[in-house]
Amino acid sequence: MYRFSYLVNPNVVRVLPSRRWNSTNKKLHKLLSKMPLDPKHIAEAQKQRLKLKQKVTKVSPGIVNLQVLGCGAPGAPASVYLFTDQTRYLFNCGEGTQRLAYEHKTKLSCLENIFMTRTSWERIGGLPGICLTMQDVGVPAVSLHGPPGLEELFKAMRRFVILKDMKVDASEYTTGDVYEDHVMTVRYISIKRDTSNLEKASSPEVCEQEEEALVDETDYYAYERKKEDPKQDGAKGMRGQDWTKREEESVMAYVCKLKPRHGQLSLEKCVDFGVPAGPLLGQLKNGNDITLPDGRIVRSCDVRAPDDPGPVFIFIDIPSREYFKDFQAKAALFAPYQQGATEESDQALFVIHFSPLEVMRCDEYRQFNDCFSASTRHIALNEVNGFTGYIAAHRIQYHLNQLDDKVFPLLREANNDYQTPLSIDSNLLRSSSLSYLHIRPSKGIDRAQEALLNPAEYLNELELLPEFKSALTDLKQQLLPFNERRSAAMRTEQFPRLIFLGTGSSIPNKTRNVSAILILTNAQSSILLDCGEGTVGQIVRFFGKTQAEAVLRSIKAVFISHLHADHHLGLIGLLQVRRKLFGDECERVMLFAPEQISYWLRLYDCRFEGINRDYFLVKNADLLDSPLNDERLLDMGIKEVATCRVRHCPHSFGLALKMVPLGTHPDTGIEGDVKVTYSGDTMPCESLIQLGRDSTILIHEATMEDELAVEARLKMHSTLSQAIEQGRKMNARYTLLTHFSQRYAKIPRLRPEQQQAGLGTDLGIAFDNMEVTLDDLPALCKFYPALKAMFISHFEEMEQKAIKRGNKKMRLEVAKNDTANKECSPTR
Repeated sequence: MYRFSYLVNPNVVRVLPSRRWNSTNKKLHKLLSKMPLDPKHIAEAQKQRLKLKQKVTKVSPGIVNLQVLGCGAPGAPASVYLFTDQTRYLFNCGEGTQRLAYEHKTKLSCLENIFMTRTSWERIGGLPGICLTMQDVGVPAVSLHGPPGLEELFKAMRRFVILKDMKVDASEYTTGDVYEDHVMTVRYISIKRDTSNLEKASSPEVCEQEEEALVDETDYYAYERKKEDPKQDGAKGMRGQDWTKREEESVMAYVCKLKPRHGQLSLEKCVDFGVPAGPLLGQLKNGNDITLPDGRIVRSCDVRAPDDPGPVFIFIDIPSREYFKDFQAKAALFAPYQQGATEESDQALFVIHFSPLEVMRCDEYRQFNDCFSASTRHIALNEVNGFTGYIAAHRIQYHLNQLDDKVFPLLREANNDYQTPLSIDSNLLRSSSLSYLHIRPSKGIDRAQEALLNPAEYLNELELLPEFKSALTDLKQQLLPFNERRSAAMRTEQFPRLIFLGTGSSIPNKTRNVSAILILTNAQSSILLDCGEGTVGQIVRFFGKTQAEAVLRSIKAVFISHLHADHHLGLIGLLQVRRKLFGDECERVMLFAPEQISYWLRLYDCRFEGINRDYFLVKNADLLDSPLNDERLLDMGIKEVATCRVRHCPHSFGLALKMVPLGTHPDTGIEGDVKVTYSGDTMPCESLIQLGRDSTILIHEATMEDELAVEARLKMHSTLSQAIEQGRKMNARYTLLTHFSQRYAKIPRLRPEQQQAGLGTDLGIAFDNMEVTLDDLPALCKFYPALKAMFISHFEEMEQKAIKRGNKKMRLEVAKNDTANKECSPTR
């Protein structure tokens, strides 16, 4: 039989290698999995990838795996990963797909085809981030398949999504088109929206604010290149942008059929035909006919068992009832894979439904599902699922919660409301990226059993750490004087409260997401500082589904520090979720951002989905000399908003907020207004010191360790000591460090003398899902010894890397001195 496995627990189930998986492939994947950033490494990885591709195109896959990467639960993308030992395919790529792929060890180095069912942000929001990562691991080219508009999306993002080492091909497809390679054949079925009930305009509608759309010609990554790259050609092609209003008019369904798997080679028949041992056997095994030395031709089919037919699986995404008319009209295109299939092997093995639950419950949709065979398995990737699949976030939160259950509360996603069975249709299968699948042969109620979190396992991991118990005991003792003012009852009434949603830089990993900080300014209001990809998902995990809705409503303002992708790609998702939840009652968000963001947002509003009604722009540059203070801010508990330019990419800003404190314990010694200064991304900067003078809290990026000061300067970031020094120069009362390089996934590395002395009383290290009130600030400096004991293996790994780096530097200096001495010595 054709071996086809369905993986719904990527954290547990591993890919089973076929017999063709050899040591060469392993070495290549080890090379590519290191995610090189050096262009030399990228070129080498691309060369190796092309060489492997030429080799495997002649070989049929032994095992094909279908992995539910994102189950479509609230706060999670809906995405499916199809992979063999040679090739990978991704179906849909919402926000957070990249992080799930990283957590569940999903290799991106062989991903060359991404199939999108729609051009909505819900399906494509993760594309920019995952393409940047694919470029770094050496993927030479990627093909995007889907409805019209994908190519235009990448043109619009070319200022902050720089893909100079990877080609992106986004062709338009329609019904009847076919994609085919050595693994499978994909048939496209375009399903159009019925617009007959909509009022037809006499002429094409032109988007509002066209004249105000500033064409952004800025190269936001020029500072990282030693010489100007001629391939970065400004905003070529942007000035001729089509500003005609376009709405999504079609979605794409995919019918995939795997290629037949060659039957097993019969050695007895080979002997009968006189085939000698050696490479000729391999050619016959791979389906190739051969010619013997005596001139006789041996056909592969004569010495192999019959081929195993490839299974069929279908991807469907019907956004609303407006698509039912064309969906039903094209029923004949799905019929060959339903009950009336001419061959049993043509009956669909899986039907993956991206359609929302309300659509799946419609009679028209039920009738479509009833046409499939009883053996067909239906997988629903939508809000019917509960758990998002980010196990690592829960694991580390259980660890940190042992240090302090107030600063590190358990994620509310794990509450019982997510473990309660949901009522679904009898022929639909509930899926989760955190579940094993138990299939019964009947067409009754088939459900996946959700794998619950295992707190006992996570806590037992701490028990095995040699020095953690004593470090934890010492920490609890040191926290006793602070506990009275930090009671849980008082905490809910204290403002401002800082919640760190993303504390990593550049790309997300399984423990640190990209930049986002939520400041609750009063019971009804909050402001978001930066909004990296997956920010909404972080809010859902931290607060739980029900409370997250109230928090999303409370966000009245968003500050974007600069236009690097890791700081603003979650903004569109945030605006859309608010509109979906609250409709016309949704209050416009006050967006503090560089003026240059307007081109991207207005283009997306015009050519993809309407978002223009969901925000109004306040230009960061307008607040340089005239801080903003108005009634709306006062209602939020914010007295003043001011900005300054910082030393990073063009149009980078820092921020200072003056807020009214509520519910703070008098022993904290904080009187009057609370001033919070946020650095964004920057190297040491005098203007930030002036802006943040006498801050209560400075939140400063600390991307790299001190020994990498040269690299930090080249990338215009700060080291830990530089960030600490910035706080002391501006006389900040407390400094919280964030935006750590992903090489410090769990804990940043301090210098040996800093480790001995510990953090100063004015310092704290930020983690994802960390909540800080003003009363917590004096206690944060006490955590470092226990954190070091908790992450001791990671800490020792960083120390080993530092030693190797030092030894390499010493060897280079010795070699340089030897060369200089030889040049100075007289020749014979």
